[in-house]
Amino acid sequence: MGSESTGMKHEPGQVEGVEIIERLATFKVLVLSMAVLAVVLPLATFVSRRLAIGLNESMGSVSLADERGSEAAAGLAVNPEPPPDQGLFYTVYRVVKGDTISEIATSYGVSTDSIVTFNGITNARTLSIGKYLKVPTLNGILYTAKQGDTAASLAATYGISEDRIKELNYLDDEPVAGGRSLFLPDARLSSWVLREISGDLFSWPIRGWVSSWYGWRNDPFSGSRTFHTGLDIGAGRGASVRAAMEGVVAATGYSATSGNYVVLRHHAGYTSMYGHLDKILVSAGKSVTQSTVIGLVGNTGYSTGPHLHFTVSKNGRTINPMTVLR
Repeated sequence: MGSESTGMKHEPGQVEGVEIIERLATFKVLVLSMAVLAVVLPLATFVSRRLAIGLNESMGSVSLADERGSEAAAGLAVNPEPPPDQGLFYTVYRVVKGDTISEIATSYGVSTDSIVTFNGITNARTLSIGKYLKVPTLNGILYTAKQGDTAASLAATYGISEDRIKELNYLDDEPVAGGRSLFLPDARLSSWVLREISGDLFSWPIRGWVSSWYGWRNDPFSGSRTFHTGLDIGAGRGASVRAAMEGVVAATGYSATSGNYVVLRHHAGYTSMYGHLDKILVSAGKSVTQSTVIGLVGNTGYSTGPHLHFTVSKNGRTINPMTVLR
C-alpha cells in the first residue's frame, strides 16, 4: 500500500507528535547526563586533588581510602599502591563508628605515631565519625623544625637516617628554617606522649561505682548548684586506694571539705588528689608506682558516706578524669 495523503496541512516549523516524543526523550537523556556529571566531576576532582601537608616539594599524591561497611560498597573509594622508593604519599581515610587510631594504623601497616602527627591529634578520644584522616605510606612523624635544627642533629636525636631525612625533605647540610614541617622517617613519639594522646594515663584508683560525675550538680547537702571537681567513686570503708599513676607524694593532710587527703605530682604538669580517706598510708616526698596503695576508703570531711573523691589536674586546673582514665 503506497503512501497516502492525510489531507492535513502543515505550517512551517510544525512537528509531528512522534517527533515531539523523540525530542522529549532526547532532552531527558541530556538532563540525566548533566546530573551525573555534576556528581562525578567534583568527586573525581576531590579524589585526584593533592592535599597540602606542609612538606613543600616532598608532597605526594593523594587517594581516597577504602571505607568500611556499607560505605565501601558504594564503589567510590580507591587506594592505589604508590611506586616503591619514590617519596612520601598518603591516602585519606574517613572515620566510621568504632574506629580507633591504633586500629586504623594497623590496617594500613603504619605506626600510630604517623597518623597522630600527620593529623595534629592531641586527644585520640575526640576522634569523630566522618572526620577525614591523612594516612601516610611511610612510618615516621611530622615534625616542626626549631631554629638551628639540621638533618644531622635530627638524625642523632631520633636515631634515624640522616640521608633519608635529606631525601624526603629536600634538605642539604644547612640549618632548617624554624617552623618548617619535616617528615622524619622511622622516628617515634615518646611512650609518654602517646599515652597522653591516647588518654591512657591513669588507672582507676579503686574498684567501685561512680556516684557523682565531674561537672555541675546539685550539692547533696545544700541542694544548690555547684561544680564538682572530680569523680566520687563509691566503695566499702577500708578498701585499698591505689596511685592512679606513678609519681611523687606532693602533700598529705586534712581539710573540712576533703577530709584526709593525698596529693600526687606526676609528669608533664599532672596532679591527682584522693579525698575522704579513712587512713593515709604514705608521706610527702615518697615516690610511688602506679597501683601503690596510698590510703584506705573512708567517710571523712564533707561526705555523705564511704567513697573516694578523685580529682585530676593539668597545670593547676582540674580536668575531667574520664578523659585520661583507662
